[in-house]
Amino acid sequence: MFNVMIVEDEMLVRLGFKNSVQWDNYGMTVCADAANGREAWEYYTNSVRPDVIITDLRMPIMGGIELIKKIREQDAQTRIVILSCMEDFDLIRQAMQLGISSYILKLTMTEEEIHNVLMRVREELGTQMTLGTSKGIIRNPDLLKENIIKNFVFYHLYSKDEFVHHIDQLKLRLNPERLIVAMMEIDHFELVQTKFNDEKGELIRVTFLNVLNELLVQSQRGEVVSDEDKRYLFIFSFRDIASEYQIREEMIGIMTQIQKVLGRFFNISATFGVSGMKSGYASLHTLYKESERAVAQKFFYGTERLLFLSDGDTDATEELVRRKLQQFHEKWSMIEEAAQKDVEAIVQSFLTSGRLSHEQDIRKLFVRLLHCPSVTASLSESEVTSLVSAYGEEMQKCETLDEAATAYSKFLTEIISRGGIKKQLSKDIARSVRFIQDRFHEDISLQQIAQYLELTPNYLSVLFKKELQMNFSEYLNRIRLEKAKELLLGTNLRSYEVAQQVGFTDDSYFSRAFKKHTGVRPNGFRRLWINDWTGTAEAEDK
Repeated sequence: MFNVMIVEDEMLVRLGFKNSVQWDNYGMTVCADAANGREAWEYYTNSVRPDVIITDLRMPIMGGIELIKKIREQDAQTRIVILSCMEDFDLIRQAMQLGISSYILKLTMTEEEIHNVLMRVREELGTQMTLGTSKGIIRNPDLLKENIIKNFVFYHLYSKDEFVHHIDQLKLRLNPERLIVAMMEIDHFELVQTKFNDEKGELIRVTFLNVLNELLVQSQRGEVVSDEDKRYLFIFSFRDIASEYQIREEMIGIMTQIQKVLGRFFNISATFGVSGMKSGYASLHTLYKESERAVAQKFFYGTERLLFLSDGDTDATEELVRRKLQQFHEKWSMIEEAAQKDVEAIVQSFLTSGRLSHEQDIRKLFVRLLHCPSVTASLSESEVTSLVSAYGEEMQKCETLDEAATAYSKFLTEIISRGGIKKQLSKDIARSVRFIQDRFHEDISLQQIAQYLELTPNYLSVLFKKELQMNFSEYLNRIRLEKAKELLLGTNLRSYEVAQQVGFTDDSYFSRAFKKHTGVRPNGFRRLWINDWTGTAEAEDK
């Protein structure tokens, strides 16, 4: 086991970090925690020397920078991770020069971010055991390359001269002339994770980076680093080519080869978004943002594409969306007249909103159509709950306009085929449904209902699955979430108040469950119906 020491003056942050992480999953154990740098230094010098130190920068008595300097005077092997705030970037830059492994922003840290940082520290410790370290610099060149590129491109933690120095030191295939950034996004990443049996994505990241680096060695052009789960960031430089046409052709050749290799050996597809071209390393952050905008066009034009930002055409995109929505007119004409009018009013409002090229607004349109009460009025409550929830979850997994439209088309087909057909439930399940609908806001259980019906819990569980195609807890949650929708639209209650009234004791869990059920968070759902397509809920619903 590797020993970890946590140094943080805020007690709740320190204890929360200490107790919330499954340290043994990383081959680590917390050997100590300290409230300031002096306490940490005393432990470091008088007790078992920790392998990893996770420290805040701003602390009383002795701050993080002074602590790191003292440690680096003694050894270069202890791995150091910074806990910081957004305003600490100047201090982070100082710490980077002292050989830290990574940093975590306190206000935005997530379980996934903590996992990724600890996994990389674990890799460094493994590399350190076999190779040793020198002057606090990570000897694993791939990890060092990734840290340097991401810290410069994303956070400006290096000056241009420092970045150039690192490029020369690592002999990276980069030059400041004619730079292009390409963002590769793995299509349907959740399916890839299932295929690899890799919930955290770490095996996928390491495997793909090895393959992608090998392909770039063959072409002798550019560098690649991972960028959050399903994305990989390529930086290309074309100092030796002046023709933009030739540069584009070479880019197409490299990206097409990568797509072929991923398809042939892993049976997966990937989409590329390609920035414009600029010179100077200072332009990399801008080019990165351009590549993000380019790959986002996947929603409109489909997966496994090469999408160049320069080819973008807003008018063509909007026309594509109009044509896609027009395809539903025939099915809309087959539903009840009142429902047809409601749907067409919603769509018409959207078509005149000026938001046809905004992916998030199109997604919200489909969510709103999915939850249009008049469309499902002919179905029983249990059918509506089951159908809307199932297609809401499917809609969230859609990565393109075509996929979202196909899911909505299937939804309409089911509505039309099931309209007016009331499903007959057995006496026991019918009584169970009434019990849940009457007391959904209480802390009820399957055992409680089974006792009420004088049945065994196991038998009742089988009946639920057979007749409602879901288990008891799923049905209870869906009833609660449907009731929550009614309260959000019919009252001014806050989200946490709605959660309490429908039986959720944890507001954050309610918010996550609501998004899984509907595709948007509670306040975003309310705004869908109140504010139309103003885009005000977009940031909240991501």
